[in-house]
Formats: sequence, structure tokens, C-alpha cells
Amino acid sequence: MNLDELKMNWKTLDEKFSATQKLTEQMVFSMMKEQSKSTITKIQNRLKRTSYFFIGLLILFAAILAGNPFDYFHVYEFIPTILYISLVFAALKIIFQEIHNIQKITLTKSNLRESLQKIIALQERFKIVMDNVWKISMSIGFLFGLSLMVRNFEKYGLFKSGLLVAGFAFVVLSMFILAKSIFKKLPDANTEELKVNLAELDSI
Repeated sequence: MNLDELKMNWKTLDEKFSATQKLTEQMVFSMMKEQSKSTITKIQNRLKRTSYFFIGLLILFAAILAGNPFDYFHVYEFIPTILYISLVFAALKIIFQEIHNIQKITLTKSNLRESLQKIIALQERFKIVMDNVWKISMSIGFLFGLSLMVRNFEKYGLFKSGLLVAGFAFVVLSMFILAKSIFKKLPDANTEELKVNLAELDSI
């Protein structure tokens, strides 16, 4: 076998290897795309379920505002309910915007990495915003409880009323700290899946 034949054989082997490598990469990209699509569908379904929850809250607080089941007498007693309704409206707008933003992103082999980066960034920003919504809701919840107690302040007197408010504030704060510590240890599984897929793509 002369030198030219060796070169030709080497070139053939190199072409076969390149073709095999390219095919493998295409298969990996296809698998990553399908896995990512499945994960994104889970994210969208979770967002829809979250929107249903907030719609339920909206109906609940609208019913409270309309029916006045707590027999409010003063305008200021309705303020926490109105604030809750406003917050729920804001949360729904955020959720629907998130769904819309994710739907606008299409996954293809050519833009898979960039698309995953965009969705991960959207989800991380969404989590921060919804954390703030939750914090605000806890504050309004305190006001809501206060609106139910305020009618008894005159009967209880200043000292007992102060103890009730302080105790209620302590309970709300304790619930907030406990929930925050629990949720902090529970990462978003779907976003983590996308990050794993992105890391695998970067390693190719």
C-alpha cells in the first residue's frame, strides 16, 4: 500500500468519523429538544394551575367585597379586601404574561441553547416577582386579620388589644419565616431540568 492509498483510506475514515460524530450530535440535540419541550409543557401547565388558583382567590375576595360576610361597618375595614383583589389582579397579569412569553419561544436545533437560556431567565425572574407577591400578600393578610379584630378593640381595651395585635403579628411573621425557609430548600424542579439540559448542550 503506497502513500496515496494510505492518505485516501485515512481521509475516508476521517469522513466516516465526522459523519458519525455529526449524527450523534444531531441525535443528542433531538433528545435534548424533546426533553426540553416536555419540561416546558410542565412549566406551562403549572402556570395555568397557578392562574386557576388566583382566579379562585379573585372570586373569593370579590364575593367578600360584595356580600360583606364579616359585617363590616366602616370603609377602612374593606381596604384589605380591596388590596387583595388588586394584588390578585396583578399576579394574574404576571402569570399570563409569563405564559405568553414562554409560548413565543420556539425550540429548534439551531436555537435550542439560546431558547433554554431565555426560558430559564424568564422563570428565575418570575420566581423573584412571585416571591414579592407572596410577601405582599402576607402583609395584606395581617391587615385583613386586623380588620376583623378592630371592632373589638373598644371592648377589649388598649392593653388586651395591643396583645392581640402583637400576637397575631408574631404568628404571621413566624409563618412567613417558616414558609420561606421551607421553600428556599425546594428548588424549581422544572427550571433545574432545563439547566441540566443546557449544561449537557454546553458540554457537546
